[in-house]
Amino acid sequence: MESSLYIHIPFCKKKCDYCDFYSIPESGRKNNGLSKCNDLTDSYIESVICEVSFYAKLYKIDFWKTVYIGGGTPSLLSPNQIERLFDGIKSIANYDSSSEITVEMNPDDVRFDFIESCRKVGVNRLSVGIQALDDIALSFVHRGCSVETSISALEFLDKQWNGRLSVDFIAGLPGQTYKSFKNQFDKIFSFKKIDHISLYTLTIEDGTPLGNKVRDGKINFSFEKADKMWIIGRNIIEKNGFSHYEVSNFARKGFESRHNSTYWKLENYIGCGSGASGTWYDFCNKNAVRWTNTLSIPSYIHFWKKDISEIDEKEILRSVEKLSDKTLEFEYLMMGFRMLSGVSENEFERRFGFPLCEYKNPAGKTFLDIFSEWKKNRLATISTKNADRRFSLNKRGILLLNRFLSEFL
Repeated sequence: MESSLYIHIPFCKKKCDYCDFYSIPESGRKNNGLSKCNDLTDSYIESVICEVSFYAKLYKIDFWKTVYIGGGTPSLLSPNQIERLFDGIKSIANYDSSSEITVEMNPDDVRFDFIESCRKVGVNRLSVGIQALDDIALSFVHRGCSVETSISALEFLDKQWNGRLSVDFIAGLPGQTYKSFKNQFDKIFSFKKIDHISLYTLTIEDGTPLGNKVRDGKINFSFEKADKMWIIGRNIIEKNGFSHYEVSNFARKGFESRHNSTYWKLENYIGCGSGASGTWYDFCNKNAVRWTNTLSIPSYIHFWKKDISEIDEKEILRSVEKLSDKTLEFEYLMMGFRMLSGVSENEFERRFGFPLCEYKNPAGKTFLDIFSEWKKNRLATISTKNADRRFSLNKRGILLLNRFLSEFL
């Protein structure tokens, strides 16, 4: 059995003001039972390896088709720790050059010894969080990295890294102007190793420092301006040879993210580490389970110190949700329509046992009723290939994805 694997490294130097991902910055580690001398300890790595081993045995996994190390900031791991982590993963279930193996990095962590360790253990894709090449915008959100550092990191990777390279950007950061937003892409496309770009519209999350400042009127934020910037960015990226294949993602042909596609296509993935989530689907038996691990790093480490033969699945420190048929049907549509390739009629019926066109929302409207209206308004298309109809939103429609999905709720 093959599966994808996500591992969460919940540590970072400092949290950016917009971030609501689970991670513990240096300043907050003592309050979370982690003294500075125990930051990023081998104990966490060993616990993760134990958890991976448990799930591989539970689900009879013998091959990793994708592995993604995210965070937090995985590039804070030492070269020895990254090697120990991957040695452990590979000893449990194999991966090879056909697998997509990704590690997230911050630009200020790009260094020769870490890159060499990644190369040594078979990492073939790096994802670098640039966010913006605009020092004013970066300072507004306390992003701990300068434009100079990001450019130096990309220059280094362009010369020294032989694998795939993805970069992240955010549209609508406070302090960003239309000019500074557009100009940053001139620099990016000079780096030929970049084959994938994620472009997100800034989301103001409740409870984050940025969210609080916007709420209190200390920072002005325009959703309309952020959306306009995103469209400008999309157009520039496409003109430079990248295809828009998912709501926020662009790639050169053949370099789409296989790991993220696992999520969008509702395929199995194991999530390990404090705060990580995983989902295991068994469509044949109409069964699916999703879990999210404890946010207490000390408790997580302590629990997974055990021999896996001693672990009772019911005692794992996680929340568990059994997904209903209705939830799975809606999630299939929700995730499928994130992709410009859309949803397969044949695949829907194979998974759920009834035709897609008969899917009904709570108000009794069928899928085809809803979709036909969007097609009539030139926001969606239907295509046929190999006796399979695919339903998809077009470039205009994808901008209204949330509105479209709300009609199915």
